[in-house]
Amino acid sequence: MDDPLALGRREQHKRSTRRALEDAALTLFARDGFDATTVEAIAERAEVSPRTFFRYFATKDEVLDMGWAARRERILALLLLAPDGLDDLAAAVWVLERMAIELEPERDRVRLRAVAAATSPALRGRSAEALTAWEAAVGLGLARRRGLERPDEAASVAAAVSLGLWGWAARHWIHPRSGVPLRELVRTAASHLPG
Repeated sequence: MDDPLALGRREQHKRSTRRALEDAALTLFARDGFDATTVEAIAERAEVSPRTFFRYFATKDEVLDMGWAARRERILALLLLAPDGLDDLAAAVWVLERMAIELEPERDRVRLRAVAAATSPALRGRSAEALTAWEAAVGLGLARRRGLERPDEAASVAAAVSLGLWGWAARHWIHPRSGVPLRELVRTAASHLPG
């Protein structure tokens, strides 16, 4: 039987290695461009072998996910916890505020990810796909919150609007001279909505 403490150490080592690979890739993508960065260079900077890289990522562009898939799952969970009585848009903003708090310590990494994504049309496309998946998750979560299997028009529109709020807030948040917390920027964006 596996020692629970050993499993904890193993999991911690995996997370540490994954993070080192992400950080190395982001730094190299931002500095040298995506196309010029090789898996070998990423592995060398992270002090692992290329084979180790491929244990964590199928391709080098997959590095840019940075946990966004897990965050989409978090959105679904948070939407079910949103206070009763909130309409779809208010519930979505409530969730975005909580996501902003969780993401705050990652500002530098998110900024680096944005710089890295700007170096390649393929990465910009991947970023757009991630945002589309986020919007779909918000729409689905809003629908489930109201007992629906699929998003209706109201959930879809609220998801799209909330993603617009998030985009505005995130762009201002990652600006090098911005010291404003992401949650505050989400609230500022939401304050400009009618109603």
